[in-house]
Order: sequence, then C-alpha cells, then structure tokens
Amino acid sequence: MTDGLILEGNISDINLATFLMSLYKDKETGILVIDNGTYPKALYIKEGNVVFATSKCPDDRLGESLLRSGKITIRDFLQTSKQIRPGKRMGEILVDGGILTPEEMVQGVINQLNEIIDSIFAHATGHYRLELDDFSTEDLITLSIEMPTLLHNGMKKVKSWRMCHSVVGGPEQRLRRSDELPAFFSTLDLAPDEEHLLSLTVGGMPVSSLLEASYLPQFDTYNLLWIFITLGLVKKEGATGKAAEEVKAVNFEEQIEDYNEVYFHYFTKLGGAAEETFRNAYDLLSANFPALLERQEGFFGYGRLDPDEILMSIRNMPDAEKSSAISGFLQELLYGVAFFANMKLEKAQIDEINDYVRNRSSLSVGPRGGMTDD
Repeated sequence: MTDGLILEGNISDINLATFLMSLYKDKETGILVIDNGTYPKALYIKEGNVVFATSKCPDDRLGESLLRSGKITIRDFLQTSKQIRPGKRMGEILVDGGILTPEEMVQGVINQLNEIIDSIFAHATGHYRLELDDFSTEDLITLSIEMPTLLHNGMKKVKSWRMCHSVVGGPEQRLRRSDELPAFFSTLDLAPDEEHLLSLTVGGMPVSSLLEASYLPQFDTYNLLWIFITLGLVKKEGATGKAAEEVKAVNFEEQIEDYNEVYFHYFTKLGGAAEETFRNAYDLLSANFPALLERQEGFFGYGRLDPDEILMSIRNMPDAEKSSAISGFLQELLYGVAFFANMKLEKAQIDEINDYVRNRSSLSVGPRGGMTDD
C-alpha cells in the first residue's frame, strides 16, 4: 500500500484478526486506531508486526496494570499517582523510588502493552482508522513479537461465538491443514492439545468430527479452528470437487510409510524401553481403532505398521472417508507414542524428535504430550 494512505470504516464490516494478518503478510507500517465508542486504542505496526500500543482507557494505564499483576501494592499505586506531573511518568517515579528495578519496569510496560493488544481483539463494533505511514519509536519501549504470535495469544482470550462461527462455519464444514505451513509456524508455542487438533486436520475432516476428536471443550475447539484458519494453518474445503480429487490421489501406502519412519525414529531412541512404550500406545488406541490395529503386533515388536493390513481393513470404506480415517489413525497413534515416550526420553532427545517431525512436510506437527523440562 502507499504511504500516507488512510483506510477507515466500521469494525463490523471487517474481520479484525484477518485484517491484521493481511497487514502482516504485506509487511505494512502504520498506526491502526480502534474506537468502540468509549476509549480509543491504537496499534503501532512496523513492517507487519505490532511494536507498540496505546489506550485512552484509565484501567489500561501502567500503574493500574502493575497493580493488577501484583507488581506494586495499593499504597505504592496511590502514593506514586500523586507524584505524576508533566515530564514525570509513573514508571520513572517507581524506579526512582526504588519500588521497581529498571528491568521490572520494562517488563511491566511490555505486559501492559500485551494487555491492551489482547483487549482489542474482542472489539466487534465501532470505528477503525488505519494510516499507513512510518512513525518514530524513539523513547518507546517496543515489543518484538510477531503478529501471528500476538494473534494466537490474543484470539484465544476472545469468547465470542459469533466471531468464531462466522469464520469456521457450521459442523458440516470440512477443514484441511495447509499443504505448506507458513515460516512463522515454528515460532508458535502450541500446547499439546492445540497440536493434536491441528494434526487431526491433516487428511481433511468435518468440524463435527474435529469437535468429537478434540481433547478440548467444544467452544475452545471452535476458537482454535478460527485461529488456525486466520493464521493460514488450516483451510476450508468443499465436500466435492478439488477435495474429492485430492482424496482419490492420496497414496495411502506412502502415507503410512512416512509415519512409519517417525515411529521407528522413536523406537530406536527408546532402546530397551521401546517395546513397552509402543505396546502402551497400541493398547491406548486399540479400543478406538480395532480394525486398523488388527494383526499389527509388529508395531510394538519393531516399531512399524504393516501397510497391507491397514489397506485391507479399509477396503470397504467409501473413498471420501478413507483419507481422514487413515490420517486420524496415524496421527493419534503418533500422539500416543509421543505421550508414553516422553516419559522416558531426555528433553534433548524429545526436542530432536520434534524437530525431525516438524521438518517432514508430509506430517503434522510433532506431538509434545507429556514433555517436561526435567
């Protein structure tokens, strides 16, 4: 976009999170003001990432933020508030008075900015104004967090069914993980339950099935699907046309062997604990996938599935259902292996395996269930 260009309108006419993501993709620079009719708030965006935020709301000020977080006492707050005057800010007073160290004050400002940013995502009505132009960050304590991370963290705090449903669609809508995950994906700090939900979309699955298979409450699952779609991790697909052609084009044997390589990677890392670990994962999944695990004793014997047996077990299944059935099974089994393996492996080994899985474009993100920092 052109510097100096001003865009404005009603917030209800745009999807704010999608709008911010487009600014990130286009590496835009400017100031976005959001006014819901009470207290205007502003995001300072530099090359697509939010670096600063302001708010006219009294509760968003630094002192109030520090008080809520327990960094200062009510006595500290009341006494320092009386000393504020032109050229003498709250942060400076707290540091000069020895109440906070300079480092604590800087972290307090960063937390304050994050609170303001998070609060903006919940605005569904009001007015927005974006002025695309450069601005000075001199004398500002700026953030260094990418827009996708801010969206991931902020959107999870939005409890609006309308916002989630308007993007995700109804229970019949099919979702599929993007073939190529964006470069920023490796920087997202996904929780194990979030990784599990994303993994379920690898082969394409209706929202109704994702709600049943997710370990999270149903609203939280919808909320995450909204986030995944906004960030470009997951895409909508139709029940026919291109999606149907993709199902027919899947080479299931190659898909199984791709996962076999990862299973075997875990198997070799576990050494003498491999058979017990894999048997635990096998037993965990046997109730949900009895047909697919039939005659797969070799899985806990040497860490591999027999593709021929799996293909035989789904031979009578409709073509449109085969892809999601196999993908869901393979990923659930990988999640189970990771859960039990992470109880026995060292953190360095777990990190190595997760990196190995993440770098395999044909698979979903490596599960981290059960990982500890010990």
